[in-house]
Amino acid sequence: MLMIDFIYKLNEVLPNWPTGARRTLAQLSEITGTSMPHIIQYLSEGIGKDMEIGGFITSDEACEAVELLSKRIQPQIEERERLLEERRQYASKAYDRIMEKIRIMQLDGKWHSSFRTLSYFAGQYENDLSKDILISLCSETVRTGIKSKAYMQELGQWLQKGVAVAMSQHTKQGIEEALDLIDAYGEFFLSEESGKGPLLLGNVLAVLEEPAARFELWEEYKSLVGQLYPEA
Repeated sequence: MLMIDFIYKLNEVLPNWPTGARRTLAQLSEITGTSMPHIIQYLSEGIGKDMEIGGFITSDEACEAVELLSKRIQPQIEERERLLEERRQYASKAYDRIMEKIRIMQLDGKWHSSFRTLSYFAGQYENDLSKDILISLCSETVRTGIKSKAYMQELGQWLQKGVAVAMSQHTKQGIEEALDLIDAYGEFFLSEESGKGPLLLGNVLAVLEEPAARFELWEEYKSLVGQLYPEA
């Protein structure tokens, strides 16, 4: 993996890395998808000391490594950001165009075609859309899928993706958006007869429990669970 790819991957890891906590280089290799030789090379350069295979790194050291390595390849990062911004703008315009088509299709009652179109578009552009747009897209895909009587497995994938994208923001607002998605579609999944819907909903709620408490949204989380499972 190139150094710039490692920097981006490590930046994704840092928001969930508790201050002062240590991780092994093997753990970091797995999390970032970087080979151990490259992990050792990049961290040794970033921290300024020789790292060993069985060594540990703290969150502070990881931040230090990201900062130093980023400065070293600043021109490459700026070029990548420029290209990413171009892709984001193109994807955003494509989203506006496809939603105009979707609205017409839905007015004509073409829910199945609408669902397939949204699913294809989301799969094609999900890496280039902003998180806010992608969350809205996942939500609309679930809503349309319900109207078109799509398979529960497909509906579940889009709900899970929307929740995952919202949580990946690592903010209180992101967790609120994830809870809103559950609030919007939870009853449908809970009432699904095959048993797949309730199981999936339970898994999603379990994943949300810890972040909801961490971002002081425990009462909102409990209230939502109480609405969905009033007899629990």
